[in-house]
Amino acid sequence: MTAPQPPAAPHRRWASLAEGDREQLRQLFVDALALASAGTASTDAARVLGGLAALGTGEVPVPWTGLRLGAPQAVAALSTLIHAWDFDDTHDEAVVHTASVVVPTALAAAAIGRVGGTGVADGIVTGVQVLSRLARLTGPRPGVIRTAGLGAPAAAATAAAVWGLTDAQVEHAMALSLTSALAPGTRQAVVDGSVAKRIQPGLAAQVGLSAAALAAQGVEGPSGWLCGEFGLAPGSSARCEDLFLGDFEGRFLALKPFPACRYTHAALAAAEQVQAADPDWAGVQQVTAHLPQGPAYALVARPYADRGAPLVDAQFSLPWQLAALWVTGRYDLTTLHGGDLGRDDIARATDRITVVQDLPPSAVMSGARVDLLRTDGTTASAQAAMPGGPGQRVTRRDLGRKVASCLQVGEVEDPAAAAAALWSFADELPDLDADALQAALARCTSQSLAAPAPASP
Repeated sequence: MTAPQPPAAPHRRWASLAEGDREQLRQLFVDALALASAGTASTDAARVLGGLAALGTGEVPVPWTGLRLGAPQAVAALSTLIHAWDFDDTHDEAVVHTASVVVPTALAAAAIGRVGGTGVADGIVTGVQVLSRLARLTGPRPGVIRTAGLGAPAAAATAAAVWGLTDAQVEHAMALSLTSALAPGTRQAVVDGSVAKRIQPGLAAQVGLSAAALAAQGVEGPSGWLCGEFGLAPGSSARCEDLFLGDFEGRFLALKPFPACRYTHAALAAAEQVQAADPDWAGVQQVTAHLPQGPAYALVARPYADRGAPLVDAQFSLPWQLAALWVTGRYDLTTLHGGDLGRDDIARATDRITVVQDLPPSAVMSGARVDLLRTDGTTASAQAAMPGGPGQRVTRRDLGRKVASCLQVGEVEDPAAAAAALWSFADELPDLDADALQAALARCTSQSLAAPAPASP
């Protein structure tokens, strides 16, 4: 599935990016593969991999697991591992996770197309740009999680770019993926606390990969896929080439510092400041978190309730996260992976935490404030912008703690060596030929204990 490489276009090719943007994508790549390691410790992800493996084996390796699956299943498997802890990147303005769609698609497309690292890098550039720009263009839609709703056309563009298809074929690939675009029921998984939320990006990416394979064979999609009457942005004047103009969207990605819905992050950052000065929960009468108005924030502002899925219940409940912070002294990946989920003392502590949406409405990720009332009647307060947001460039050292924690949760035998191997892989990626790429991927993601054996359906 190769074709003559088209001329470089803005934000379609690795070679066209500034060095700062390249470094952002290297960090995204390392972050994604480290998160996939942690994903092997998720029992929910193990069930997903079991179902995918039951469909049959194939030639595409699934990092950290020892599985080799058909390309569509491999894409869904790696996506689920990356998204398993809801700890992956977020574009704060487009409100999408990019790595869980783009990285698995790029690696699977390279494996079946015998493509080297330059193709993978080009695919990641293209996919990040398309997913983010489409999400900006469509804006929020009722019932839609935009990562799932726009993941298929982004994955289609990613795979087509990896294979070096023409710009016209890339557009046809996106057009052919409309069958899986902007489904208005994707947000129901969050409302119900369902782990299906973890699977949605991978299922969308499966459709996108298949659409790109069809486009590679000359199958054409509807010309009005973008701005036609029933397109993604009906009535607009947008053209496919417009998606690649202006700023590169990768520079606006935030690599999450907390394993939780991104809408809770500013409040968590503010709460950490307050909790550091007032760590004794016995001396706290009330904690009040102030969030922006709007339906997206309403999902995390609800009083804590056990909806039957402890992980999702915790990650989409700011009251639970703040209670865990004060009761245990931390809110991080070990909070979710250890024995804290389901603790009665944390659930009871949520009674002293109130979340109010009294800050100005915001369609994008915004700051928050946390107020504390002590039992002696005195108060404390802190406010924080969205951590890791645009303009707050993360360094490799900053990311190192998160990468290490993911590798530890994934039971990697030597986390420090594994982290160094991942960074080396990211640095060398564009220069690797097809064989070297597969060898490097195997070497970097086989330094852990095997993931739990997939169960039979």
